[in-house]
Amino acid sequence: MGGNEIRELSHASFKSMVFSPCLMKTILTAAAAVFATFAIFGGTFGVAAPALAQTNTTDTETSGMSMDMGGDMMAMIREMSANHKWGMISSIQNDEQGQPAWIVSGNWMMEMASQNDTATANTTGGISNIAGFDATLHMVMFNGSAMHNHEISNFTQTGDATFNGDTNSTTITGTATITMRDGPVPDVQTTIEIAQDKVIAITPDPAALENHFGDTPIYGIVISPEMIEEMMMGYGDGGGMKQGPMDGMMMNSSSGM
Repeated sequence: MGGNEIRELSHASFKSMVFSPCLMKTILTAAAAVFATFAIFGGTFGVAAPALAQTNTTDTETSGMSMDMGGDMMAMIREMSANHKWGMISSIQNDEQGQPAWIVSGNWMMEMASQNDTATANTTGGISNIAGFDATLHMVMFNGSAMHNHEISNFTQTGDATFNGDTNSTTITGTATITMRDGPVPDVQTTIEIAQDKVIAITPDPAALENHFGDTPIYGIVISPEMIEEMMMGYGDGGGMKQGPMDGMMMNSSSGM
């Protein structure tokens, strides 16, 4: 299997590994699935990173192989970041009385249209049109009851994105399909805002969903290739995590928030 084929399969695996199986468009080979698992779950969500990045000081061949794999994966992730953004959902939603009551966690990914300029770090002004937006949401009450899931898919942008240079934020409006208890709800008016290329706020029309997500946006973070690389490097030198800005995210990820 050539490098281009592995890269294409890995890109497809990225979507299928991060999101629900119902979003899979093709059947992936085991090799590509394992490759993407290390690259995405190991880097982005901190599950396989110890096995990926930990080196054996007594075995230089194994160490070199791990470093090569890590470099190849980072190259793939950086290539994807030219027309994709992705991250995690970590939000608190209000109940019908306007009081905080729900924890929402999950993952999201945005695919930018080919006519976009390559987005640079810390800049969201490069987003003008997006080809797709998908998210999986896991929702549970503070007391651990009523655990359930939602999916956001089939996002269709309406109009041009608006960029606010004062706040370095981009707002995109469109419609999406959102799964609910009684089935998918199509054509839900949805607003997506990305601020400072670090925070995402997703606001579906409350009326279309019977105010299910309360009266505040669903918040999350944008994960950059630099954050993934820092996390992977943090597992070196015996596999221990180094102190750094990723620590808080790792704690939240491991606790399910």
